[in-house]
Amino acid sequence: MFNLKSLIRKLFGVSSDHEPMFYRHKLFEELIDLVPEKLFSDSRVLEIGPKDGFDSFRLASLEPLELVLIDLPEKSSLVKKWLSEIPCVYHYIETNLMYMPSEELESLGRFDLIWCTGVLYHNAEQLRLLRRLHNLLNPGGYLVLESATIRDPWYIRKGNFVRIYHPDTYNDTGTITHLPTVGSIKAWLNMVGFSTIHDSECYSVSNPALYKQRYACICQRSTSDSSGSYYDKSGRNPVYVLGEST
Repeated sequence: MFNLKSLIRKLFGVSSDHEPMFYRHKLFEELIDLVPEKLFSDSRVLEIGPKDGFDSFRLASLEPLELVLIDLPEKSSLVKKWLSEIPCVYHYIETNLMYMPSEELESLGRFDLIWCTGVLYHNAEQLRLLRRLHNLLNPGGYLVLESATIRDPWYIRKGNFVRIYHPDTYNDTGTITHLPTVGSIKAWLNMVGFSTIHDSECYSVSNPALYKQRYACICQRSTSDSSGSYYDKSGRNPVYVLGEST
């Protein structure tokens, strides 16, 4: 049987009673409480950026028909420490989801659950990423999303703003060029077609202060596509769906 403490020791060489970023465990529990029992059994599940594998093992416990994991080539050595122990049928792909050729993207198929935590804010094209995740879901499917947010004063955090870091990235990460507010993330989700958004309370377990720095939610794709479009006021253009520019 999989043991979280053993995985912590294997990955980090230390003994611990708690996994790093323990709020993810609470987020998973919220998902289980929200969806019908056994909804994801014999379904397809996609995880973007599995990193340390803790969420991957939780997703495997749902007994999916297939668990597809996508992470960057630079994460290979970390992922391979635990990948072979996943207790379900899985498929691991080393790529950047936003740069997959169209034929490879189409070959992924559709999923009933997508788990995407700690990824959005590392992407400069956040609207396009959310639309891509929406399109990878089956109607009625769920997206679990978690992201860092803007670190500005409260009166900025309450609005719909994005702080841009260029040419120097945030904290010299090399990847964080855009930090959005919670309102911006929710607006983007709505723009790409998610009308049902459940705010998570996952940070209350480990560190409530994170509510000022991060945001998590569980979204459900509707049975019909309710995405927004633009340049449609005149009625003389094709439909330009938000987040689907090529």
